[in-house]
Amino acid sequence: MSFLSGFIWCVIAVSACFLTTKFYLPYYCSAKKNIKTPDTSDESEVKENEKGFLVNKTVKLVVFILIGIFAAVCGYFASTNSSSPISFAKLSLGMLVLFMVVITDLELSVIPNLFVLILVAGRLLCLIPEVIVYGSDAWRLLLSNFLVAILTLLFLFIMSKISKGGLGAGDIKLFGALAFLFGFNAVFCSLLFSLLASALVSIILLILKKKKLRDSFPMGPLICLGCGLTIILALA
Repeated sequence: MSFLSGFIWCVIAVSACFLTTKFYLPYYCSAKKNIKTPDTSDESEVKENEKGFLVNKTVKLVVFILIGIFAAVCGYFASTNSSSPISFAKLSLGMLVLFMVVITDLELSVIPNLFVLILVAGRLLCLIPEVIVYGSDAWRLLLSNFLVAILTLLFLFIMSKISKGGLGAGDIKLFGALAFLFGFNAVFCSLLFSLLASALVSIILLILKKKKLRDSFPMGPLICLGCGLTIILALA
């Protein structure tokens, strides 16, 4: 069953990433272009973003292969380590959205609000089977997750101000939605792994002189990596 879960996660993740690249990204860019603002900087930003990281077909293929392999590994361990089918469903939804976030963040350096809303809606839908299985405890769990989400948003907002934009608004909202979906343990470990990975990548880029100290880079792939490691290490 675990190997089957890994295979299913791999297929779904790669398919979702392909559909995101094929349909959602063009739609997102088109919607941005149609927004009329007094300042034309948005339009120029969209045109610049259209020439993203995944334009090169070889790079895109490598990214898709890495996502497929990582999804298969995460799916295997999620099936093995999940405490219940509801927990497995939450992990599946969270990682599926994060794989799509990897694509949008690499290509356009944005984390669309749509993905955040999907995570929030998924958590609310999970309340239905939780009420059936856990009874009144499901409401306490929902309230706990909501408080964790608020604290996560507050903490990351303060961090963003201290670091002067080191974390983008999309990253903060994404972590808040993940906290609402997963709860404290998972989001704490995911945040820790993501920040460690971010520090490591920053050091490497600085050494290679690819980035300057104040330059930003897409956090979406690192957030996905952090959540995946949390699942693999059974910390969720």
